[in-house]
Amino acid sequence: MLFEGFQNWLRGRIDTHPEVVLLCLITYAAAFSILFISMLEDRIIQKLEILVPISLIFIALFSAYTISEIFYKGVYRTDSMALTHYAAYFWNFYAWNPYPVDLRHALEVFSVAADYLTFTPSGDIITKLNYPALHFLVYYPFIISGLKDMRWVTFLFQIVSIAYIYAKAPKNLRALMIIPIFAGSDLAINFSAGCLTDFLWVLPMLVVIFEFKDDKLSGTFYGLACAIKQVPWLLAPFLIIWKWKEGTNAKEKKTGLHKVIIFSATALVFFLIPNIFFILKDPTAWFNGISQPVFGNLLVVSQGFSMLTQIGLVPLPVEFYTICVLTVFAALLVNYFVYFDRLKYTLWIYPAIIMWFSFRGLQNYFIYWIPLLIASLIMMEKESSGDKIGKKK
Repeated sequence: MLFEGFQNWLRGRIDTHPEVVLLCLITYAAAFSILFISMLEDRIIQKLEILVPISLIFIALFSAYTISEIFYKGVYRTDSMALTHYAAYFWNFYAWNPYPVDLRHALEVFSVAADYLTFTPSGDIITKLNYPALHFLVYYPFIISGLKDMRWVTFLFQIVSIAYIYAKAPKNLRALMIIPIFAGSDLAINFSAGCLTDFLWVLPMLVVIFEFKDDKLSGTFYGLACAIKQVPWLLAPFLIIWKWKEGTNAKEKKTGLHKVIIFSATALVFFLIPNIFFILKDPTAWFNGISQPVFGNLLVVSQGFSMLTQIGLVPLPVEFYTICVLTVFAALLVNYFVYFDRLKYTLWIYPAIIMWFSFRGLQNYFIYWIPLLIASLIMMEKESSGDKIGKKK
């Protein structure tokens, strides 16, 4: 909080925005208050621990305000947000389909800098929507209600995600469980304020983790997460293995096959609900759009293994990294199946490991699994506590 207070002082243009000074002082007061409270008796700390999530959410919103409304006012830092906002703005259920449309004008409307455009090796700019339909449909109600900046919608999903984790955590670990999200300011602040939209799929995936025992409910929210972005698709075979193995447990009333069918069918239905209109209207344009991140001949950009090629140190073809991804994917899948009892809760980090070897290994492919890993720790703790109680009985 002290760090973000200083950052907001730098980017908040206090000479023309005196409210930033007041918000900075509130930030510092909250930080010192938490430090003081931490030295009191345990019973007082337990009563006042709610100040931790309140203070952290406050600083996230304060920083979001200085970044989106002052520092980058009216400017989107990513082409994905610009194209998505533009697609949602012009969407009309009975007529308009954004997938075959060139959305280049969005990059001008939202002043996206060249550093944040997506290029092909030939230098062409990607100007078509390349996400499943729910990615832009989520924003549509907020646009027609008059909201101008969709970063606030992403922050809404982020705050609900943090509150959800806090509510689900064991009482004695609540404050501790949300701190990893704020360990660096990228996940908590900079990425959402910088127009990355990943918290849209993180929230439904948290429901999948916390409600995984319920095949229909977990399938519903997994389908919705997949209808927002492609990243959760990587989890599908691992989740199916978990459902199958879960069904072999003597305590379960359903067989593994039954659980897999219910989960998979429900996920497919809720993936198709927001996408079916666009699939039927122009299946080729829809498929080309959602497959572009993988098959769209994009420029190598990475904070992972392929940075060797990005900077020209080791000029390897894209096919090399595709083989790496498939090899790592297969190795994880086989090990997860064979050693399921030991690796059960580790699957939430697998997409990050897989994508680290991809020819496009961007930081948001890795960092957004942190909330899901926290949720997984919570479920491990609850399962462990349940086992201990059962043994005592």
